[in-house]
Amino acid sequence: MKSLQQSIRILLLTLFLPAFSSLGLSPAASGQEPAASDSSSSSPVKPFSGLFKAQPDTLSGGGGGVSGPVVYAARDSMVYLLDSKKLELWGKGVVTHEGATIKAPKIIINNASSTLTAYGKTDSAKTLVDPAAFSDSGGGFSGEVITYNFDTRKGRTFEASSSSNGIIFDGDDVTRLPDGDLSIKGCSFTTCDLEEPHYWFSASRAHIAPDSWISAWPIVMYVRPEIFSYRLPVIPLLPLPYMVFPISSGRKSGFLIARPGVDGDGFMLSNLGYFWAINDYMDLRLEGDIGAAGDWRIGERFRYVKSGDYSGSLTGEYSEEEAGSSWNARIIHSQAIDEKTTLNANMQFIGGERETDLNSIDSETIVTEQSNASASLSRSFHDNNSVAELSYNRSEDLRNNNSSQRVASSYFQNRIYPFLTSNDWRSNVSVATGVSYAGDFISSGDTESTGNAINANVDVGYYKRYSDNFTALFTQGLSIQNAEPDTTLYPTAYTGARVVMPLRMQSTLYRHFNVNPSLTFVHYEPESDSATTSSTVVFSTDISTRLYGTVDTPWLEHLMGLKALRHTIVPTVSYTWNPSFSGTDFSYDPYGWYNPLFFGRFEAPSFTGVPAGQSTLGISLKNLLHGKFRGSEYPGIEGEEGSDRSRELLSLTARTEYNAAADSLKWAPLTLRAEVTPFSDHFLLSAGGMYDPYSYNSSTGERIDRSSSSEGHGIMRFVKGFINMSLSFEGDRPGGEVSGTSKSSAAPLVMNANQSTFLESMNMGDFSDIDYTLPWQIQMSLLLSKDRTDSDYPGQTVSAETMSLLNAMVKLGLSSHWQLWLNAGYDLQKNEMAFPMVQIHRDLHCWQLAFQWVPFGEFKSYSLQIGLKAPQLRDIRFKQSGTSLGGGS
Repeated sequence: MKSLQQSIRILLLTLFLPAFSSLGLSPAASGQEPAASDSSSSSPVKPFSGLFKAQPDTLSGGGGGVSGPVVYAARDSMVYLLDSKKLELWGKGVVTHEGATIKAPKIIINNASSTLTAYGKTDSAKTLVDPAAFSDSGGGFSGEVITYNFDTRKGRTFEASSSSNGIIFDGDDVTRLPDGDLSIKGCSFTTCDLEEPHYWFSASRAHIAPDSWISAWPIVMYVRPEIFSYRLPVIPLLPLPYMVFPISSGRKSGFLIARPGVDGDGFMLSNLGYFWAINDYMDLRLEGDIGAAGDWRIGERFRYVKSGDYSGSLTGEYSEEEAGSSWNARIIHSQAIDEKTTLNANMQFIGGERETDLNSIDSETIVTEQSNASASLSRSFHDNNSVAELSYNRSEDLRNNNSSQRVASSYFQNRIYPFLTSNDWRSNVSVATGVSYAGDFISSGDTESTGNAINANVDVGYYKRYSDNFTALFTQGLSIQNAEPDTTLYPTAYTGARVVMPLRMQSTLYRHFNVNPSLTFVHYEPESDSATTSSTVVFSTDISTRLYGTVDTPWLEHLMGLKALRHTIVPTVSYTWNPSFSGTDFSYDPYGWYNPLFFGRFEAPSFTGVPAGQSTLGISLKNLLHGKFRGSEYPGIEGEEGSDRSRELLSLTARTEYNAAADSLKWAPLTLRAEVTPFSDHFLLSAGGMYDPYSYNSSTGERIDRSSSSEGHGIMRFVKGFINMSLSFEGDRPGGEVSGTSKSSAAPLVMNANQSTFLESMNMGDFSDIDYTLPWQIQMSLLLSKDRTDSDYPGQTVSAETMSLLNAMVKLGLSSHWQLWLNAGYDLQKNEMAFPMVQIHRDLHCWQLAFQWVPFGEFKSYSLQIGLKAPQLRDIRFKQSGTSLGGGS
């Protein structure tokens, strides 16, 4: 009897199943497990794959069919309703159609309307415990009920939720469009993943392009703060008529996210504007600020680029503040006109009143007091072996409108071997040429002046390889120079013409010695009839080598991974001579940090004339100490363990010179420079000192021909020096994590006492650099600098400058959500505190709070800022700042 009933059932299915086959429905492939699994004891229903052949649907009445196949499966059962032409999938039902997948506890496919309806599962409290889900290549969503049309490929659901790149969406009525976008009525979204989020946006209507952007209108931002685990009531905030938010990184058109805040002048709203991604090659950003006190700013930035051809930007800004109006504009353009020609321009223009108030409406922008502009056009020739260039440079001091401009042109031909194809001595002959012009235009108050210099030169060389141990390059040059320098720029320069003929040899002797002698003829023709024509020759040579010594350090390998030390000594000896007569000083600044031994003024076109008589012996000694570390102790790129690594631990250089032809002051100052980076980036030390064997005139600062010891200053008189040191320690992070920002960087070499050492600390950033895994960190820096010289030119009243700054910063991780930063500097010279600062950072799950307070000093101020952590919404910040906690400016 049972076998008869089973035979009848199969016969009926054979007759009526083609009605579903015309829809394009096909069961899951034979033997394939259903797409969703279930841990229940019920066994899956076996698909009917291969039992029936698809037949045309004679009952559809021309209703069409589905463009592509539909694959379906169910865990529990599949029920065919022959009268209504429906198919029910029960228990982990899965339907796939042209890349779209619908999963639900219950799915009903309607062949008559080419639609399906998927139902989620709720518990006794009507809480959705197993939602219906839709997904395709563009994303997905879930809800209590989902409908899907096979013909239009539109889906719709109610009470749905979805997520894309960390943004969670909810909607009362969600329609999935054929292109994958979502149209939502009653939409809310947030990046907070809590069941009761700390904030969310709510909009009547929204349109979502998955992994791209979301537009919503009208929209209101709601926040529900939490204080010590106590939730405050919901607060509506920031109502907007329309807004576009990016979901993914990259360029997206849309309105900028406004930033409300309060400064010393009251309420302000900044970052108002629109960003237009015109196409893949250009975009436009329009933005502005407005303050309750009447201050406002408007700015624009237009960028364009075509890969391999050109790129650039045009930016401009105009602002009205209490102090007055100001404006600035910048044009940047870079273009490869062809394979050999390039054009570069960077033009900046600034005008109006300028202030650097930390609490101004545009506090993120520091306005400079100098306007610069530059442009150049260059073209290469002869396989990039020669280049021609036109250039323009302009600099204006905005405080007094003094300006300087330079127009220059040049053509240089690198060394070429015109007879290289020959098999005789001519193949070693080379030629290098060049010509240049520079014109200076100076404006200082009501005074204007000009200057120019022309230089043309040719250099003929001959390369000879005498043996494996001796090679040499002989060169004969001819340089013709004419200059009328601007004495406001070059007060020691001469006006006239000059001919320079250097004969040089660059050689390598016994593979270890570099010998470079030269003989230069200089002829000077002054412009003034009262000056005399003069000529001279200058002979110079230098020889250098490198000496090595290596010692293994097995006793240190297990302690710090140091396997060996290598000591390198680089001695250099030079000699320069020319006949003695009154001429241009070889170096008018004996106290420069750079050794004047290697800086011949007579070869610079702006400094015409001939050098004074000299017979100068120069000595330079450089010591280098390198360490060889085990690979596991000194990680390779990206932290991977690699082979042994070499690291410079110490660099120490000493230089001086002796001029036997000088009437007095034969010895130049002794200059010492050192840099120390022993074993770790957490400790850095640089130091320098200059010592003079001669005394000085206390009223002018000039050197005098009396020994320093006779004046009671010791054998060598200290002239100037510095010590710059930084040291940092930090605790181990949980799990041994290493922060990418934990390494200390070398402090800049500070030579100017007016440099604002701590200005960078004022920037609170965008929260991205706050490492809450850091348990503690101590950073200390010491800067000691003293200079007993004045400016670059002697003859001025000496004015010793001293800087003694000790700075310390302590970072404490009070918990996994709190960071306390304390910064304090102490001026040892003035015996006073410098730039005390307190920063508090709080991780508020999806928000981040920062408070900064400078209680006194030049930068006395406070700032309170709270903003979202999500990268897509990081522009949403609320800021209040002022110069005192009591308010006001």
